[in-house]
Amino acid sequence: MPKNVLRQREEFDAFMEEYKQHYPMDRMEDENEVGLPAKGISMIIKEVLPEMRIANESRELFAACCVEFVKYVARGAQHVSGHDQRKTIYHEHVLKALQLLQFPPDYAEAADSVLGECKVAAEKRLKRKNSRLDKCGIPEEELYLMQQQLIQQAREQDPDQLRAQAAVQQLLPEQQ
Repeated sequence: MPKNVLRQREEFDAFMEEYKQHYPMDRMEDENEVGLPAKGISMIIKEVLPEMRIANESRELFAACCVEFVKYVARGAQHVSGHDQRKTIYHEHVLKALQLLQFPPDYAEAADSVLGECKVAAEKRLKRKNSRLDKCGIPEEELYLMQQQLIQQAREQDPDQLRAQAAVQQLLPEQQ
């Protein structure tokens, strides 16, 4: 192995030992531990290394590293939000944490850019949802009145018929 790779490996091992002292990683074995979706991890790996096949163990290690990274930044953001006397972590706290954790400025800029893209995507989803209501051609107030009328009609049904329907509903789950 080249000397520079060995030196980098030794530096990384020293960093991880120090990090483990402050934040033990044995909690990763806990069933309640938060993880990242395997599909998302696979997509990231394919995007970065499209021509390589990556072993499942390596994928799991990569996912664990991603979770630790998120926790590391979240701890920093929690510290910043606590300093601002806030209980909720906002994106400004995350950006400030990235700066305090000595990430390069372009890293925070990229995170801010991704936040903007997510906001645009959320707005598009909301508009698409609202457009479905618009396409039906009936105003929302009128739809609400129609719904209320249907509910009232259901309440006014013959009580014997309602009891018969309830009896049928009770029998159906038993048959399954």
